[in-house]
Amino acid sequence: MESGEFDAALGGPENLPHSANSLKFAASRSVEIAAMTESILRPSKTKLIFQSLPVHMRRRVMSHNCKRLPKRLRESQLEQLKKSGISRQQKRKPSRKHRRRKTNLLEEYNRRQRRNIWLETHIWHAKRFHMVERWGHRLAYRSCDKAFRACYRASSAHCLMQDISYYTPIQIKGPVDTIKDLFNNITDNSCGLGICAKAYINGNREGTINLYKPNCYPYDFIGQIDFLWISSDNSYKEMWLFVHPSQAKIVENVLTELISKSSTDLSNVDSGENLPAKRRKISTKYSEVKIKPMAGIFNRIRLTGPKSHAVLVHSLKCVDNIENVQSNNWIQHLMNKEVNLLLKEKKEYWEQISSLTSPSQLSPRLIIGLVIKDPRWSRPAKRTKAQNNYITSIDAETLINVPPYLSSSPLWDTSVCDIIKEQKITNAKFIEHVTKTHFVPGEINEDDPTLQCIPIILVQRPGSQNSDYKKIGYGCGWDIIIPSGYGLPFWLTLIMFGARSGGLRETENLAFEMGQCYLPPDSEAGRLEEIRIESELKEKYFRRPPSKRVNFVKLAVPYPFICPWKILLKDWGNNVEGKMFVLRDKKVLDTLQDCINNKKKVPKIENSDTCLVPIYIKMQGKGNLTKYSTICLPLVKDISASEELMEPHHEDPNTKLRKQKRLERQKLLKQRRRKRIKLRKKQIVINQKTKRRNKTEPSEYVKAMRELWLPSNIESIRNMGIREVMGYVTQGAFSFSEANIRGIGYIAYNAIMTLDDHYLNKVLVRCTTSKKYRLANIHIIKPP
Repeated sequence: MESGEFDAALGGPENLPHSANSLKFAASRSVEIAAMTESILRPSKTKLIFQSLPVHMRRRVMSHNCKRLPKRLRESQLEQLKKSGISRQQKRKPSRKHRRRKTNLLEEYNRRQRRNIWLETHIWHAKRFHMVERWGHRLAYRSCDKAFRACYRASSAHCLMQDISYYTPIQIKGPVDTIKDLFNNITDNSCGLGICAKAYINGNREGTINLYKPNCYPYDFIGQIDFLWISSDNSYKEMWLFVHPSQAKIVENVLTELISKSSTDLSNVDSGENLPAKRRKISTKYSEVKIKPMAGIFNRIRLTGPKSHAVLVHSLKCVDNIENVQSNNWIQHLMNKEVNLLLKEKKEYWEQISSLTSPSQLSPRLIIGLVIKDPRWSRPAKRTKAQNNYITSIDAETLINVPPYLSSSPLWDTSVCDIIKEQKITNAKFIEHVTKTHFVPGEINEDDPTLQCIPIILVQRPGSQNSDYKKIGYGCGWDIIIPSGYGLPFWLTLIMFGARSGGLRETENLAFEMGQCYLPPDSEAGRLEEIRIESELKEKYFRRPPSKRVNFVKLAVPYPFICPWKILLKDWGNNVEGKMFVLRDKKVLDTLQDCINNKKKVPKIENSDTCLVPIYIKMQGKGNLTKYSTICLPLVKDISASEELMEPHHEDPNTKLRKQKRLERQKLLKQRRRKRIKLRKKQIVINQKTKRRNKTEPSEYVKAMRELWLPSNIESIRNMGIREVMGYVTQGAFSFSEANIRGIGYIAYNAIMTLDDHYLNKVLVRCTTSKKYRLANIHIIKPP
């Protein structure tokens, strides 16, 4: 290296200055500094700003929260977020303390109730139950403790409580004869007593009727409806229907259409005068009948079990002197109408029956109207089990002779319900009032003006009444109808006296234990429920890998998740139109049961090709029963055979086709993957504007594979196996009340006629996942 390249200190010719001007130096390097800053703040690569930080300073939250970045980088990060479509203004999530304020909680609850209706006990249930969406409501399904056996014990020996306030009350007013004529179009006397029967018309008992669409009996079944009359001496009366929410809209539409379509022209009524068309008076046949749905005006709590009566006796404290509570606004409202409440007489009757051991000892469907004190007064300090009082004895005449005034109640006055709801004392005010005015805990002063009395209705339920296959009296209890606003106070008081809470699962299982049909298949509600359950079971089935799925084609079970009633009836008769109905004629059902018991030949009835018969199944020996099990026609040799009958193995013609489709799918996916990798290496971005598929909807490949696993184009099911299919099981499980496997199902009427006369009550049953046929006995289910 030459010496001319060194500075003077090393012997070279270059002389460096002793000082340097920083401003001049920075100015000469400004372009380089700006370029470096620009490359840092706006990199050409697809890195985010927070990724330019050292690894030890990076946080995951920096990608969406700019305040986690150093101040010098926040503005650039916001610009990047703005370019990516994220709003520049990032709202801070409210704290939990802010969200839990009473006003904010109430707003949030109101917002969440827009899609589904909440009951008054919803918050209590949501903390302790699995909640489900059913019929436009958010309802409790089952308890989180998984204790169904405890719920059964409560219903059989103690008290099981359910909130059934989702039932829709419908008010009907009008002349009795007109209402009777109206309901003659949608009911039939062969199914049981009508709405104007002597047992119901006085208002002392609640009744049950089967509703059909106008003049369509026995087809187009709507549902089973509970009703009661308001006791009065006039011919113009009031009736209330309590309708299941799955049927409420249909019942309302049917009644409204009947009233609106029954117009008659009165211009030709024996007048002899031809009036102009404009002056003709049009009247309606049912114009005096008024129908008004009153959803949400009442709460209805159902108590089931022998101890439910003891729970009520301890929870309800009756008012016997109206002068002590005359300051209540709703009582003043009634005094203007001069209504006699008969408080003392009703309290005396309630005290007379307070020592009953079970509600089944009372007259069935009895209605009692009481006026009680606020249930929060009678709530115990800790949870206790209410026990019966055996001190007093009850005369048989007291149980048989029901006073005519017992069912009267001011609760049916809707204005009274509104006043009670407005004047309700909140829990905070209630506790504050008690601590200030009552120095002794539990002391009650009936003269207290703040003490609001509440009118309620008690409806007795007799439970099971069929001694052929069930214990009489199981499922008995009380229904409490109370005004809205007091659902939770009553609920908590009943809980404190030993009642165990249940949900929809307990409703279904109670119907099964009592041998009753829950949502029958010939109703619209039953069909929708079957479709919902089928979709859930199919999704669960196809979530399993193919090696873990049951091949139902090999087991000769074409419909494992639904009962194909129309195909079954078509195989057993000339059901071309696809109509069907469940037999509810009591005389025909009694005849069928008599033929089974006495081994007589089953007679043919009208519309037998479209008729399903409800049956109760008892396993004769070993074996299990599950939902959608097939009920098959036995041969004489099957009944006396010592060995179990087995369904042979069936070939699945779609096995090879499924394998071929799966291989083609794998090849296609591999080709797409290779194509993506090549394009990624070439750094080519392809913007394909394809129509996005709904995530809930499966692809065409998935649909084709599902069709190969469960074909849906099967038109005949009668001869799929070695024994003819005659029906299906809709509910089958271990029955706690019978301590054995039991089931509820339906069989075609024509199939009963083909049974051997000596073995009319013998059938074969087979589960959907089994090849074994089991022998079982059948009984005809009669409507309550």
